[in-house]
Amino acid sequence: MPKKTKIIFIIVFILIGIIILGLYLTSNKGKNTNTKTPVSLYQKFNPFNSNKTTTTTNPDSKGDNTTTITNPNVVANTSNSKFHQITSFAVSGATFFNDTRPIQVKVVDTNSLTTPSLDTKNITANINDIKKIAANILPIKKDPTVEIVPSLRYVERSTGHIFQRYLDTGVEGKISNSTIPGVYEAIFNDTANTVIYRYVTPGENSITSFLANLGGQSNFLNPNIIQMTLSKDKTKFFSLIKKQDGVVGIIKSFGDGKSNQVFNSSFSEWLPQWILDQNIYLTTKPSYLVEGSIFNLNIKNGTLSKIFGGVKGLTTLASNDGNYILFGASTDAGPKLNIFDIKKHKSIDLDKFGLPEKCVWSNDNIYIYCAIPNIIEGNQYPDAWYQGTISFNDWFAKINTITMTTETIANSSTETPMDATNLFLSSKEDKLFFTNKKDSTLWSLDLSVSN
Repeated sequence: MPKKTKIIFIIVFILIGIIILGLYLTSNKGKNTNTKTPVSLYQKFNPFNSNKTTTTTNPDSKGDNTTTITNPNVVANTSNSKFHQITSFAVSGATFFNDTRPIQVKVVDTNSLTTPSLDTKNITANINDIKKIAANILPIKKDPTVEIVPSLRYVERSTGHIFQRYLDTGVEGKISNSTIPGVYEAIFNDTANTVIYRYVTPGENSITSFLANLGGQSNFLNPNIIQMTLSKDKTKFFSLIKKQDGVVGIIKSFGDGKSNQVFNSSFSEWLPQWILDQNIYLTTKPSYLVEGSIFNLNIKNGTLSKIFGGVKGLTTLASNDGNYILFGASTDAGPKLNIFDIKKHKSIDLDKFGLPEKCVWSNDNIYIYCAIPNIIEGNQYPDAWYQGTISFNDWFAKINTITMTTETIANSSTETPMDATNLFLSSKEDKLFFTNKKDSTLWSLDLSVSN
């Protein structure tokens, strides 16, 4: 048989095989096709372990089903405001984290495939048609991939239900409906899959702390924990536990649950901040009538050393590297903001009235984002603000601690007046999140939008 005839025979055989394959795919369309699209937000749901103080609504007993997220409480932003209301309900805690979301895989529609006509005289054209068919058929489906999505999780104060919101699409929904009424504080770990609920036990004058894992085991923590703070990487937490003769400080890991006592004091009125791996800053609880101090607790050797003190109404917020402390001092004109340089052991007056509890440090430890009251009334701070007898209407500022310049971001008094607290930033620092103390709703403020 001549060589040219052999080539034509082989090509014709291949074309006939492809035609048969195309007819097979067309005739079987829809028989085994998965047309279900991925839900836009979901969570493997397993309610927290049952206990006397926790009730569960609509539990998923298997704990391995996915649930489509729907939420009627999404608050839309229809104006050009930099402020965005995230919740219509009061929250007891919130966190930013980067979640993973499946990317929907495109499935080829077999109706779009065409069967070429066989032309034995034009071998090149036939080969090109074969390549086109092969490009459409192979591969029909790729392995699913995921994308990183900036997200929020937060806890509804009245019920303890956990919600999540994708920040790129605004899709929001409930991911846990285990009910714990009256949660006044909620603390998330680094993955946002574990939360510590803090609430007052009904009929008792004590605080209950309950550690709950989404889709896993949950348990009660030590009773009478009066203060808690997370490590910088949010994988551990430090608890101050009230005892008859003072307090003890316990470090516990979210991962293995191991705990270690690192502190013991006959004085119990402390506010802790876990800044560095081996250092926890302890500030005495404030009052405008009392001079306060801040100390450094070395958790490796248990030593406690004073950083500075003698400041009335002292409240503090340490920088991420632990080298600077933003602090508030009570004066006759109201609470003043200052920065203490630990290495140089000196203070710098920021020439601003406000409270460190209404600020957050940037990751580079240069900028401070603050919600600053437009008007200060009286001088009994921070007591009056803590007790709720005074509420502020804030303007939001970005303070450069090197040049001491201030950039105004927005003023809430021209829109919805807000008294911001519990401030935190997105990883890219393009959004500032905070709780409006007036009603405990969760808000965000765009930082990337120019004035």
